[in-house]
Amino acid sequence: MDIQEWEQRHTDAFYNVKRSLPYLDGMFVAYNSNIDVIKHLTDKDLRKLTELFDEAEIQKRVETYPREIKEPLDFMARLIISMREGKAAEIPTHTSSTHEWLKANLGFDYARMGGQAGIISNLLARLGLKKVVAYIPWLSEEQTEYFVASDNLLHPKVENGNVVLKPPREAFKPGIESKVNWIFEYSKGLEVTCNGNFTVPRDNRLIISSRPKWIRLDMDREVYEHLDTIFPIDGAMLSGYQMIKEEYEDGSTYKDYVLHAVKVIDKLKALNPQLRIHVELTSIQNRVIRKAILAEIVANHVHSLGLDTVEVANALNVLGHEELSYSVIRKEEYGITSLYHGAVQLLKDLSLERVHVHSLGYYICVLAKGHPLTLKEHRDALLFSSTLAAAKALTGDIESFESAAAGLEVPVSDKGIEDLENFKVYCVGKKLCTPDEFEYGYIYGADHNAVIIPTKVVEQPQSTVGIGDTISAGAFAAMLAEMKQKQAGK
Repeated sequence: MDIQEWEQRHTDAFYNVKRSLPYLDGMFVAYNSNIDVIKHLTDKDLRKLTELFDEAEIQKRVETYPREIKEPLDFMARLIISMREGKAAEIPTHTSSTHEWLKANLGFDYARMGGQAGIISNLLARLGLKKVVAYIPWLSEEQTEYFVASDNLLHPKVENGNVVLKPPREAFKPGIESKVNWIFEYSKGLEVTCNGNFTVPRDNRLIISSRPKWIRLDMDREVYEHLDTIFPIDGAMLSGYQMIKEEYEDGSTYKDYVLHAVKVIDKLKALNPQLRIHVELTSIQNRVIRKAILAEIVANHVHSLGLDTVEVANALNVLGHEELSYSVIRKEEYGITSLYHGAVQLLKDLSLERVHVHSLGYYICVLAKGHPLTLKEHRDALLFSSTLAAAKALTGDIESFESAAAGLEVPVSDKGIEDLENFKVYCVGKKLCTPDEFEYGYIYGADHNAVIIPTKVVEQPQSTVGIGDTISAGAFAAMLAEMKQKQAGK
């Protein structure tokens, strides 16, 4: 593949999408935001942490693979696992004692907006969409300080039995506590002398996700009854379902919240049958919840799903495709082939219109036949999101559409090109495309199409948190904008 050709395609796509975004009326984004406190781990930090524990106890806890953080030793075990494998992970904690222990024994560097819906809302507002309506069930006064202060970013507020849209700083619920997550970022090459000596293989992070008992992933009854007030919108990006619990202290269960989630989706579609709905997946430790989200919320209800390689493997596993899941997670030389088949399987199993997978160095977007956009238009959406992700990794955040152009200066990944060259042999051999079609990134399956692109990668990113959300939001918004522009005949 010609790397210079892909550089030019990135530039062309970026400015094509810039012209189409003004056609959008708006986007609805729900449910999860929080305050992220960030700590970049150094050699000194690791020495300090390991001295607080007995190494044999850490080893024992690593072997148990804790699924939630109940005490500091659980945190240490999952940190070692994450660093050893170089894989991002998000682990829940239901107690504030973890937060207090980390503050006292480690501290943090700075705080910022966290949570998929919070990050996505700020990004879309800064890209200049006419209207972004965020909805956070637990919007606290402190949380609102992390939303962009912009006229195009709004939040529903109940006033005298009516629902009005106001800036988040005027829409919070008095007396609500803030949800605070800890993000531990670590760098490739970091030497770890605990649980056996090893070197961290990749820049990544471990997230300790706060799940207070009072958190409910739901929509206020008044907002639900007056959901028409958020329109006109062209799309909805929904996330945060991983915070649903199997059982609650009041006797309710995950089934109640799954039902509520589906009712919101169905009402959104009833208010605008042309509306496209995207769900952004994330790491979900609980298999019951993971399956419920996929089989009961996503399947047959939404149009689009965004996820990374690990999340593809986890989704396949819980849907009964263990062998394919294992093949995806191994990431061997031809792991890209397994990832492609995994995305196709999710498209079929979940009756979706679109599955967008972001992996380091390349993206795959698998599409149901009959989508109104051409593969070139879908490719432009992916290339646009690649530029946004590069800009975020390079600078730490995107402040405006103009600042996003910095991503164009980041080179296309050589490793991404290499992975695609390996995949090309498979695709051409299986007659999914000709060599020339693959050079454009186009694949034609019997019951689906696909677009695959090499992406821009920052070798030493300022931050990795929120890059996946940036990729998915950028591509989804660009796709909707191109659809609206096409409908307008321009």
